[in-house]
Amino acid sequence: MRSKFAAIGAVLYLLVVAGAAAYPLFDHRTFAGLAFVLLGLPWIDYLSSKWLLAAIALNTLIIYFVLAALAFLFSFRGRSG
Repeated sequence: MRSKFAAIGAVLYLLVVAGAAAYPLFDHRTFAGLAFVLLGLPWIDYLSSKWLLAAIALNTLIIYFVLAALAFLFSFRGRSG
């Protein structure tokens, strides 16, 4: 992994997803699992519910690449200025 910043952001997202997935095990109210589903957005509209973990993996990759690009741009800006 090239960017520690991006890796930390992706790991934080996965920790939030894990917490959201575990929450319905402790709270049995009607919408307890809603946070887990919402973390799979926007892909939940395009993929069936069987592919929710794939949507979360796709979100993790997107978060990693966006944060890596931002870290690269800020480091490039810092070197040139």
